[in-house]
Amino acid sequence: MKPGRNDPCPCGSGKKHKHCCLTAGAVPAAAPADLTWRRLRGSLDGFATEMLRFTAEAYGPLAVHEAWNVFTGLDDLEFDPNTPLIQLFLPWFFHCWAPDPLDTKVVNKSLHDVIPTKAYLATKGRRLEPLVRRYLESLLTAPLTFFEVLACDPGTGMTLRDVMTQEEHAVTERAASRGMEPGDLLFGQLASVDRLTMLEACNGFAIPPMEKAPIIELRAQIASAHPAITHQVLRDWGFELLDLFHEIADRLYNPRLPRLQNTDGEPLLLHKLVFDLKAPPQAAFDALKHLALDELDEDILEDATRDSAGKLTGVRFTWKKHGNKKHAEWNNTVLGSIEIDGTRLVAEVNSKARADAIRNKIETALGEGIRYLASEIQSPEKMLAEMRAAGGRGGAASEEHDRLVERPEVRDKISEMMAAHWEHWVNQPLPILGNRTPTEAVRDPDGREIVESLVIQAERLGRSPNVPTDEYVFRRLRKRLGLAASRHQSKKVLYTSS
Repeated sequence: MKPGRNDPCPCGSGKKHKHCCLTAGAVPAAAPADLTWRRLRGSLDGFATEMLRFTAEAYGPLAVHEAWNVFTGLDDLEFDPNTPLIQLFLPWFFHCWAPDPLDTKVVNKSLHDVIPTKAYLATKGRRLEPLVRRYLESLLTAPLTFFEVLACDPGTGMTLRDVMTQEEHAVTERAASRGMEPGDLLFGQLASVDRLTMLEACNGFAIPPMEKAPIIELRAQIASAHPAITHQVLRDWGFELLDLFHEIADRLYNPRLPRLQNTDGEPLLLHKLVFDLKAPPQAAFDALKHLALDELDEDILEDATRDSAGKLTGVRFTWKKHGNKKHAEWNNTVLGSIEIDGTRLVAEVNSKARADAIRNKIETALGEGIRYLASEIQSPEKMLAEMRAAGGRGGAASEEHDRLVERPEVRDKISEMMAAHWEHWVNQPLPILGNRTPTEAVRDPDGREIVESLVIQAERLGRSPNVPTDEYVFRRLRKRLGLAASRHQSKKVLYTSS
């Protein structure tokens, strides 16, 4: 049944049909593939509902729930039609799932190990429009796999590369193309018919480039077992591909707190050490100011507090050391802070090792003029939980942060630091590269592909307002690594063939 003018457009754009594809249909010079796309979209409107009805009748009402358990890898989980993965699950259910005779309750034994779409074509294929029949037949051999977005024309289509087979496809796609950009990854299934390639199944969200490493690792595993990675090979490895997708999705939507460390590699544990200060504040400052390295007294004391006689009562300064163990480009490392406030001295650091070190330095420098009282220790997990309960950083802190980042001198300093970071990054061993440096990893094809994905992720970070980085930095980075120029600018492509 064709949609009415005021019905939602079957292309999935969210617009009314009269404001979307109905209007597009009036364009006289439409390409053949575009005409095929419109015919298919109209013919396939309501197909999912029909297939659900067919599977319930042919395979039994429990089939969709049994397939859902296989798809999710969870037992006794009832299918939720409102799942955000519906665009991925239903095509997988129709075109990939086949009931196992031992694990399903399909009564009709002739349907054991038979994919629903294959059974549907056998039952109703002769009555289908030939174009629709060929489309569905192509889905019986097309695998669900990972694709990288090479180019994107939002609202029209994308050029995708199958990460596993390296095949490139010009894909006509209205909805998903709106939320993608070059370098993004997606998990889905393509169908090709009459020089038209469409995205039949899609996970529904952009997978960031940095998630490419485990996909390439699985590709290497598949390649070691087969002379060539074909569509049939990927169909045979369908569960491994699906499991990897779920791992990535879980990592993105349910992130685990990593083992947090400071820049010295010490476990992160926030310490606030409180001392009873018996010595005069000025004497305490004079004894400890060397911990701020080369900061001038007048700079440190600029915001100090004094009594009516001009004597120092309070001051706060940083504890620093020269260089940095992890970042060779850093001139110094901030280890913590020290605050003198009348008869009280407080030191704040982020590890037990630093807490022990600063206590020893303070007590050695001040001797009888200081007495340790107590330490308040807070784990990163507790701090993050409190931040979440407060709704993030907190309104005042967030506003102050945003104002600070907008200052030209702050942005210039951040940009300078990021430039220095990426200058040294090429020679730093990275766990994601098997503890190889990017310079070493680009020497083999798989490593080169992972490094490329990391650089794309870095370029995106560099375009954000929080860590602005001049594009020249990444042009130089690509040149040093022998990588092609950036593809971050969307390019229009022709969608006439696969």
